[in-house]
Amino acid sequence: MNRILIAENGKIRTYEDVELAEDIIDTKNKKDPWVVIDKLVNTWAKKAADDVKAVEINIGQYRESLKDKTYGQTPLGKDQERRFKLSFPYALMMMIRSVYKPDDLKMDDAFFDKFAERYPLFKVAEKN
Repeated sequence: MNRILIAENGKIRTYEDVELAEDIIDTKNKKDPWVVIDKLVNTWAKKAADDVKAVEINIGQYRESLKDKTYGQTPLGKDQERRFKLSFPYALMMMIRSVYKPDDLKMDDAFFDKFAERYPLFKVAEKN
């Protein structure tokens, strides 16, 4: 049974969502960011099963269009070579950013390399 709770700002939340938010905050204060990100990825996957399937389909299509699938090189020509390493769903990005601001968690190349290693579902290129 989903019991509904109405927050002060007028947004409707379930008790389960509030409990999850409290757990995330508690975990953030006690553990490594990757433990929190694990929880957020799992939560996103449970709540957005259609989005998970869409990511899988999109990544398959991205891979088909690559010039070099191993390193994710796009076919834009010799003067505009780019790599397409992973696909990161907007909703998941917003979940992570709701917990970690840019100063708290840098989403740089090292972050995305580790993210792709931990969550291969999102990888487009075979190698980082």
